[in-house]
Amino acid sequence: MNIAILLAFGAMILWGVGDFLIQRCIQRIGSLETLFWITLASSILLYPFIYQSLPDLSSGQFLVLLVLGLVGFLGVYIHFEALDVGKLSVVELIFSLELPLTILLGVIFFQEVLTLRLILLMLLLFSGIILLSVDFKKINTRQFLEKGALLAIIAASIVALINFLTAVSAREVSPILVIWFPWLVSALLTFTYLLLKKRLGKIIQKSRPFWKLLAVMVIIDITAWLCYSFALSQKELSITTSITESFVVVAMILGIIFNKDRIRPIQYLGAALAVVCSILIGLLS
Repeated sequence: MNIAILLAFGAMILWGVGDFLIQRCIQRIGSLETLFWITLASSILLYPFIYQSLPDLSSGQFLVLLVLGLVGFLGVYIHFEALDVGKLSVVELIFSLELPLTILLGVIFFQEVLTLRLILLMLLLFSGIILLSVDFKKINTRQFLEKGALLAIIAASIVALINFLTAVSAREVSPILVIWFPWLVSALLTFTYLLLKKRLGKIIQKSRPFWKLLAVMVIIDITAWLCYSFALSQKELSITTSITESFVVVAMILGIIFNKDRIRPIQYLGAALAVVCSILIGLLS
């Protein structure tokens, strides 16, 4: 097992724990405030490792990283909103929709091979997501989707694009720079929004009681993204993302144990189907 695979598994575990902690932070200080601390911390902590690489960026690389930052801000914000209103165990498993979408982008733009077995597994994964997110007893009402399900689906689609752009950039520039630059863009956007909404001055006051939780959350999330970026720089997009996608298992278990999430029997079936297909895609890719 090479270092890229180990990094992918590291990202998987850290993302699962990280999203559990992110939900805790969101419920205490707010989604944008949580995003602000993550992006601000990464912008400061990672700067010493990338500042020498900044003058070497071409205009094309700069543009890709800028787009990645803008798209990343949108995707993460929607993901955080889904975590705020929905069950962690459900939202995270619906979020696994990013896997087949990411693989599809890898096939189209990187000419990565997609076998018939993988196509079938992707279809089964979609089926699992549908079982997980739709309440068939309310199919004729506006409440047929689980809370946060639609937001999770939208976020997963955006994150698939983020995965693709990260893979493109990680192969051309420093894997650390690929993480730092988009998060700097997100930090500036979050700062501006909170300033305009007159919420910036209350962040420290709201966050002080939870500084330990925030510190652990920030470190775990930054480390997870670094593991993913370094893995992408050495391994195919589809294989790396397939392995990391099993982070939903970690998040689901934590949500059920600590948040006391209740999910219907058919959702257990959907969860099992989604998780098994995600792992098999990783093994067969």
